[in-house]
Amino acid sequence: MMKIKRIYKILIAFLILLAIIGWCGLRYSINNILPYSSIRPHRVTQEEISKLSNIGFNPSSLGVTYTSFDVTVEDSISLKCWFIPSKVDSIHGNIVLLHGIASCKESLLKISDTLSSLGFNCIIYDSRGHGESGGINCTFGYYEKRDVSLIIDYVAKNFPNNKPFGIYGYSLGAAVAIQAMEIDKRIECGVVVSSFATLREVIYDYWNSISPLHFEWIPDEALKKSESIANFKVDSVKPEESAKHIDRPILVIHGVEDKKISISYGRRVFDNLRNPQKKWYPVTGANHDNIERVGEKALLNSIIQFFLGNLR
Repeated sequence: MMKIKRIYKILIAFLILLAIIGWCGLRYSINNILPYSSIRPHRVTQEEISKLSNIGFNPSSLGVTYTSFDVTVEDSISLKCWFIPSKVDSIHGNIVLLHGIASCKESLLKISDTLSSLGFNCIIYDSRGHGESGGINCTFGYYEKRDVSLIIDYVAKNFPNNKPFGIYGYSLGAAVAIQAMEIDKRIECGVVVSSFATLREVIYDYWNSISPLHFEWIPDEALKKSESIANFKVDSVKPEESAKHIDRPILVIHGVEDKKISISYGRRVFDNLRNPQKKWYPVTGANHDNIERVGEKALLNSIIQFFLGNLR
């Protein structure tokens, strides 16, 4: 009997030790790992994006004429940009294209090539903390929305044949595009693909997808640290709220089977838009990563027709 009691005490002590180690490990993760996982995404290399999309490192690989330029944003971060001029004399306007998280400007070459052949100047660039651009933190639109305005300033001043501006964004880029349209009235229309509604919600979703510990206080604590590191406010990043102040046409596209960013978020953004010319385009059978492939030519044609109809 005494031996059983001794084993029982040892087992209890061992479990307490495991609990302490687990708690210390969780606190370490909250303070030193999780805060960086969202604001410092993998910086994809040109070689990686080339393998993923079967394209070269620059527009020349597609036989596209382009001009490289740098824009230094307000906090002294240099953004690497490409201006791809229209291939035809009749220019409809300029389109700023924004890539997704952990991606880069090269991922937008194909659609830029298509749009430039139809009479649009295209501006693509590496967002802060991505590709060849400076900076180390991604703030999901808190600073990036103003980067868009500074790039528009540069293009309007330095390139001839300036026409109206439109914007296109995918995922992170879509969320940034919506926030940029709220503050910059020069952007006359937009196409947004797979946007989140609020940053905090999508971080909760990400945490629940990678952890069995579905407690909101864990990502909340990590986000407090993220705010301190990157000097931004998580609850200021709400594309669905930005949408309430946009009175220009927007085409909102979302994959019906998207498990990373729920289609309900895209729908909330759409419902909050004020312009009666807004359009909702759910892509049946598409998830977050294959929407272009599943949507095929019908999706691309809808994007083209939207810009042709609203950017002149």
